[in-house]
Amino acid sequence: MATKISAPTGSVFVRAYDEGVYNMLGAVVSTDPQPLVGRDRIGYWITDVFTAPVKVPVVFNNPEQIYEYKLYPSYLIRRNEINPALARWHSVKSFEYVAGVSGFEEINGVSGYTAVEIKPQAWPYDIFYSIACYARYEHEAIPMMKRILKTFPPYSKIFITDSLGDSRSYSVFNEGGVQDIGDFVDVADRLKAYNIDIRIEGELDTVDSTIFPSTMAGINTSIGKKSKI
Repeated sequence: MATKISAPTGSVFVRAYDEGVYNMLGAVVSTDPQPLVGRDRIGYWITDVFTAPVKVPVVFNNPEQIYEYKLYPSYLIRRNEINPALARWHSVKSFEYVAGVSGFEEINGVSGYTAVEIKPQAWPYDIFYSIACYARYEHEAIPMMKRILKTFPPYSKIFITDSLGDSRSYSVFNEGGVQDIGDFVDVADRLKAYNIDIRIEGELDTVDSTIFPSTMAGINTSIGKKSKI
């Protein structure tokens, strides 16, 4: 049977999932820097109902984001383990796409591409994140925790953008529920904090595409009538 020729698709790697997490939470790059101890910094912020019009910063603990001052309330996102998920792997001969990249030739009345670009399937990975919210008071921390759970319930989807600007969706699972990680050493320094762990059933493109003459590729790339290999 003739191999189906498709258009090239984009690639995804860990940074796309990082961006997907804070985009799903509603974090945006502020064009109006917020005051931080007498200084301004442009970064990712969320406007919550209880803080409006003041914005709540969103900080990446991993990958590390440089910041001089802690500010409460705030969200903190940490990327944790990235584990292979071979249960979702198809086979070694599966391709993400087979795309024609040059002109046609005709053999025995069948036209086809003279060269094709082949990209193997992306490797499936489970990507883990911890999303925490920090505040001085319970009435601030609870709405922040609700925002996280509303964005990432026990099962949900995350939308990310690949290298070609196309949108993709992947399954997300809430792992372990809500963890109270607050600190109450002293009334003046108390800290209310909650953490939620999520697991994204994603994929990572670690193999680049390769261009072969269609005869070397060992496949039939006909675009005319059907034929057998």
